[in-house]
Amino acid sequence: MLGEKIRELPKEDMDVGDLSCCSGSTRNRVLRIGCALLPKKVSRYLTKSMERIASNRGVQLVLLDHTKPLIDQGEYDAIVHKLRPNKEWERNLQEYITARPGVKVIDSLAGIRIVHNRATMLLPLREDPNGITLQRPYTRNVRGRGAYGIARIQSPTQVEITEGMSLAEAQTQLHQAGLTPPLLVKPLWTDGREGSHGLAVLHDMAAMGKVLHGDVSSSLKPPLVVQQFVDHGGVLFKVYVLGARTVVCLRPSLGDSQFGQEARREGVQSLPRISCKSSYPKGSPEDKLSTGIVYYTGSRVSEHPTEEEDGGGAEMRPWRRDQVVSAPDITLPPEHLMHPAAPPDWVTSALAGTLRDKLGLQLFNFDMICPAEQPSPHERLYYVVDINYFPGVDKIPDFERIFVEFLTATCDGESEDANDHDAPADSALADTDMANGGEDGVSSVSSDKGDFGQLSGVDAPAPAAEALGATWGTYERLSSDLR
Repeated sequence: MLGEKIRELPKEDMDVGDLSCCSGSTRNRVLRIGCALLPKKVSRYLTKSMERIASNRGVQLVLLDHTKPLIDQGEYDAIVHKLRPNKEWERNLQEYITARPGVKVIDSLAGIRIVHNRATMLLPLREDPNGITLQRPYTRNVRGRGAYGIARIQSPTQVEITEGMSLAEAQTQLHQAGLTPPLLVKPLWTDGREGSHGLAVLHDMAAMGKVLHGDVSSSLKPPLVVQQFVDHGGVLFKVYVLGARTVVCLRPSLGDSQFGQEARREGVQSLPRISCKSSYPKGSPEDKLSTGIVYYTGSRVSEHPTEEEDGGGAEMRPWRRDQVVSAPDITLPPEHLMHPAAPPDWVTSALAGTLRDKLGLQLFNFDMICPAEQPSPHERLYYVVDINYFPGVDKIPDFERIFVEFLTATCDGESEDANDHDAPADSALADTDMANGGEDGVSSVSSDKGDFGQLSGVDAPAPAAEALGATWGTYERLSSDLR
């Protein structure tokens, strides 16, 4: 029943006295965590298994009724929420925070708004032309041609296509931004509204008129973003971030089948969700690989990375079962098992930490690709193409334990203190972990350092409730400009 515990367990089954499992916490009481979730999230997250693991760690999960005043539903140490955009819910949450300023909120409303809009979600990667620059931690053990010391993470160039824009105006903007086919066409909004998951490949600029009139797909019509396609070997790395923990999963992505002669003749091609299992014929190589190959990483890099650990990049390599924690049962031809090596832990952990700081979020994922063409053997270039709030972490093996550990760490303040990610490459690059966009004319959203500094970073709404309203007004103004 809404507003009540999922199920009352006997005290002897709760094992609350043993708090050694609670991330080293010294607390001696049960944590109450309110959950305001979409129905599909409720069925996937508030399961008996999750309930049992939470109870054993001294955590009580409570399903909230987001349509009723939170203040009447009890006291909570934290509130985790994933709902459709809803002004009533936002006011409800703000009133609760005002009344109980000690509550932790996962995650901040202003931070969520940033990633719900493709014109703003990648701003942290565009504030500097070089993107976010990271340096490998020093070690004597890294050797071989696969090793590199600098990683640069950027976002593909993109243009926003607004409602009412003419074909000539759209083509001019694309040309001025330097965009050339093939191009990816995506909805502007990613907040769960109808059409949020639409995707198309534009092979011919002349076919842009079909996009503007909504003739390609009912889920693809302005406002949109058009993003430069980057050849990346047909796979992406989905990096899940739960506080200080990261989990990396290899998934299928756009490849040769979307760029053949037939696709090019059509001019523009609507596509299904590429990494979704239901998009492929049952039993096909893509179907099997869509399950994902999961690589665990963490909040700290290995003290002694090896060449294999550090050589992630554009080289095509066969995956090895001994290097992963979860993989589909694959007996496929070798050509289907070759893929770019996964980014090393020092890259994904440091990037996750930087994005946490810039966006003010604790629970999200980002899609990362490694371009086939690399600028130098001594550095590796990556692109982040999408960021999503509260993704489907239930796809991760042992996700119940990982999710409960994340909740307890957030309540205990540990995930906020775990900011030991890598520094920029040198002191002269102190600002390169922010990326500059806007000045290149590829976005209709102002993204100079002043604007984004107000949206994120030290002034961003943190998971702690007392900071949640810090950038509300600034983001509301930006959101109004985008609509």
